[in-house]
Amino acid sequence: MLWGALALLTLAVARVTRLITADQILLPVRRWVVNKYGEDSWITLLVHCSWCVSVWVAFPAALFWAVALLPWQQWWLAIPAWLTMAYVTGLLSQLEGR
Repeated sequence: MLWGALALLTLAVARVTRLITADQILLPVRRWVVNKYGEDSWITLLVHCSWCVSVWVAFPAALFWAVALLPWQQWWLAIPAWLTMAYVTGLLSQLEGR
């Protein structure tokens, strides 16, 4: 269950990242960010970059995984889980061609 939950959360991170960076439903939000902050701002890059967004989406997911499923002595596993979730999400976004 522990590793299955990690895999499931990783796929959820990938889906939320795609929702933020590419899906039509949040296109108005991305346009608003560009109009408000300009094309060269860090926040504009953030909402268009799957690699960038995945780091921030994976952080609470990894914390949730560690707190909910790990013994307290293994809290440190949240850190590699966080980085793994973000990296796998970036790789998945490259497979999609984004």
